[in-house]
Amino acid sequence: MANANQRQPVSRRRVLQSGAVISGMAVTGCLGGGGGENTLTYISRGGVTQEAERQVMDQWAEENGKQITHQSAADDTEIMELISNNPGAFDFTNLVPSAFAQHSLVYDEELFTELDYGEVPNYDNIKESWKNAPFLEGHDYGLFYYNNSQGIAYNTDHVEPTSWEDLQGSEYNDVLSMHNNATTRFCNNCAMMGISPSEALSDDETFQSVWDEQRNFHDNIFKYWTAGDEFPRLLREEQAHAVEGWGGRTENLVDDGLPMDYVIPEEGCLTYSTGWTMIDESENKDDVYDLFNYMYERENAVELTLGHGYPVQLKDPPEEITNRYDYTESADDVIWLDWESIIPAMPDLEQAFAELKGE
Repeated sequence: MANANQRQPVSRRRVLQSGAVISGMAVTGCLGGGGGENTLTYISRGGVTQEAERQVMDQWAEENGKQITHQSAADDTEIMELISNNPGAFDFTNLVPSAFAQHSLVYDEELFTELDYGEVPNYDNIKESWKNAPFLEGHDYGLFYYNNSQGIAYNTDHVEPTSWEDLQGSEYNDVLSMHNNATTRFCNNCAMMGISPSEALSDDETFQSVWDEQRNFHDNIFKYWTAGDEFPRLLREEQAHAVEGWGGRTENLVDDGLPMDYVIPEEGCLTYSTGWTMIDESENKDDVYDLFNYMYERENAVELTLGHGYPVQLKDPPEEITNRYDYTESADDVIWLDWESIIPAMPDLEQAFAELKGE
């Protein structure tokens, strides 16, 4: 592990939630793209979320005589690698805050187009605080899409947790699953302990205490989930009674009539937001702008929210949005990690997490 004075501090706002997802998994679907001027290629994280997007995108495609092909990967790191290796194969994607930082640190801001926001007039339907979210500051590569949180999803027939500490109890033995992601686990443990990630990253003793706290979950964890569609499956099959998961995908289980619920723990939890972005080498930029504008029409933004469960932050939002598990009024209500500082510390985080899992 690096010395304390080698770690970079992480900026912090008042904490309710924070976070992002960075790891690597295999892509699904066959690589391809460049389908011609009437075909757009979209890559995202798959599952219920992308299916909800497909429904709205297909409406636009039908109205405009276009086609949209969908490809999926487990996470944003894989998405970025695929775009970097074959940028002409894709037209647009949506990314979490850590990926926008990776775009700067790893890819020298070469993958995405600097957007002309005047080409997306319906973007004015989004609240200003979210349009100016920290992960979108300092560059013109993204349009705010939705926010979510990474708290606790659970089966109400078996358990009813209200805090992270509850998950360390004996009733969760061998029925608990947490995210197989070092940054996520580190930051949610910091929330549980009431300390900032920046404090933990800058002090060796505090850094170690965060991972010691993770050991208190270890006897109860039967599996660390990786792909975003995995934790809903574990709940659905009753392999897990509680998981560290996302509010929107939990709502999808509830919509299917399953006895599930979701809670933002008393100590707080991670959140991440996503932003649309356009691939710089796309030859279909005008169509992508038009599609973006279509998705920011109020009725379409509500349809997206109802489909995947994550709130698109409209001005004067209807109940269909404010009733979502993940809804929070303002971007100022959440933690925003400085990912350009977090990413250099990730080798330390990943090494510590790997050592713990190997015990």
